[in-house]
Amino acid sequence: MSQRDLDRAYGLLKEAQWSKGFNLYECREIRKVKFALGMKTPLSRSIIWEPGYDVRDRHLIVTNEQGVGDTIMFSRFIPLLKKLPVKSVSVYMQKPLMNLIASLDGVDGVLADENCQVPAMRVKVMSIPALLLQYNLFPMDDGGPVYGSAGYFKFKGVKKTSQIGFCWYSDNDSWNASAKVIPRNLAEKFYNQLTKKHKVVSLQIQPDFMPENLDGRSWLETAKKIQSLKAVVTVDTGVAHLAGALGVRTLNLVGSASKTGWFYLPTGTDKTTWYDSMELIRYEPYTNWEAGLDEALKRLCR
Repeated sequence: MSQRDLDRAYGLLKEAQWSKGFNLYECREIRKVKFALGMKTPLSRSIIWEPGYDVRDRHLIVTNEQGVGDTIMFSRFIPLLKKLPVKSVSVYMQKPLMNLIASLDGVDGVLADENCQVPAMRVKVMSIPALLLQYNLFPMDDGGPVYGSAGYFKFKGVKKTSQIGFCWYSDNDSWNASAKVIPRNLAEKFYNQLTKKHKVVSLQIQPDFMPENLDGRSWLETAKKIQSLKAVVTVDTGVAHLAGALGVRTLNLVGSASKTGWFYLPTGTDKTTWYDSMELIRYEPYTNWEAGLDEALKRLCR
């Protein structure tokens, strides 16, 4: 892999050249992705899918890649794996996330440990588009809309409320982590302004200045809570992707274009083709949180 190839893949994906983009995206160093697997288990000895590998009559195991948000975003394609000539489709990823992903249609179950049926083949969630392309099952035409953009998680029995969810802090250690943490004094000021007109629900895992948080909740429980909300205001983290995947109005404080992922480009719009219900709030520089939060307040009043 070369950085030039990866940058070219990002460029193609920004232009909705899905086939070439996702095929070239497989140039990333797949085998160096951390799986946190033991070295002497059936799962660790399973084959990692790469372009050209045949999945016929295999037990397919979907594993996470990169952050929670990336996994949620690409999980929209998991139900399509059942169209492949495989024996089963299971998921093995971060424990708090597994039950959420397993709620998707087409998932036969989760792996509670590293034992699995053989012959097995692992596919990273962000490689699913290339796998589907190999079998002519990819659901997106070049230049066309993104599959699942209207939402792909939905739970029965969840009552809608007028509450607003707020997530101001991410403990993500990615390259743009500094663009995902609102200074506490500004976050608290925004919360106080918001509570003058709305009932606000904390979407934080960590205890903070808001009365309640999500400490101890799984992502499945968090999803059901978010589905009940009128809107979500959030930094660009897993909560943003989950709210978008639920079709809930999401005001995503993405900040500077230089600090955002390829799926939030081009910069001339406040929408992303990946989530119909998401509004991108941009501001320069990416540390100008006051501007972003003021814009979020204005939009909530519309």
